[in-house]
Amino acid sequence: MGLMTPERVRALAQLFEAEWRRAVPGWTRKGEIVFYDELHEPLTRAVCAWAGVPLPDDEAGNRAGELRALFDAAGSASPRHLWSRLARRRVDAWAKRIIEGIRAGSIGSGSGTAAYAIAWHRDRHDDLLSPHVAAVELVNVLRPTVAIAVYITFVAHALQTCSGIRAALVQQPDYAELFVQEVRRFYPFFPAVVARASQDFEWEGMAFPEGRQVVLDLYGSNHDAATWADPQEFRPERFRAWDEDSFNFIPQGGGDHYLGHRCPGEWIVLAIMKVAAHLLVNAMRYDVPDQDLSIDFARLPALPKSGFVMRNVHIGG
Repeated sequence: MGLMTPERVRALAQLFEAEWRRAVPGWTRKGEIVFYDELHEPLTRAVCAWAGVPLPDDEAGNRAGELRALFDAAGSASPRHLWSRLARRRVDAWAKRIIEGIRAGSIGSGSGTAAYAIAWHRDRHDDLLSPHVAAVELVNVLRPTVAIAVYITFVAHALQTCSGIRAALVQQPDYAELFVQEVRRFYPFFPAVVARASQDFEWEGMAFPEGRQVVLDLYGSNHDAATWADPQEFRPERFRAWDEDSFNFIPQGGGDHYLGHRCPGEWIVLAIMKVAAHLLVNAMRYDVPDQDLSIDFARLPALPKSGFVMRNVHIGG
């Protein structure tokens, strides 16, 4: 949580914007791109620079593909799942080498970076984390940031399919915050989170014995008509009246960031989504050809069936 200061979050958002702009000429040369596929490398480059993880240019594509596999292929029942397991071993081994290099002094990483903080973190017994555990924790910073590609794709989807959104983003200074929150509420990501009860408890008349597996329905909670009026409508304005309850809006888990099962990188997601919305509306021009933009709910994570195809992408006001 100490890495999530407003200054550090802004720094990552700025790095991502720079990497996005760096990638656009390549998208222009291709003529046609699948937007979702193109987002992983800029996100990987940005988060590695931010986290203090060295990433040579000639390795960026491969590392982006491996990090993508950790969330994009892990839920597949096809051979893609095997690729996800292999990618996990490769990424963990890479992160372990980074941790060991920082501790040995052969890899420089600033004291304010995630890699440095994790490499030198001490547990309650004042011992350094094992290299393997530290590596996993470092990957827990990199992987979720690359996974924001899913939400950015849905940003583009909402801009294309929901009328009035572009104009509102241009005309209303506070609309970007409302918009990205509604994207996270309206669209699916992973449908649920799973845990086991750490002790016996009762909730709304239902008994949960210690050890019972418990599933929290993220998508269903965010579409609960008892909480959200007309939940199947995309309506960013609803967040003007949101009470900021940490249990009724749970796209990335519920409860308190420090004590509950809520993603500590939530502020990073919001910042990067706002950058994406700004670039798509104010800094880029592109065509959206006919394609299947329906959402594939059988996929984990869910995405538009086309991946969101763009043509004639270029920077320009």
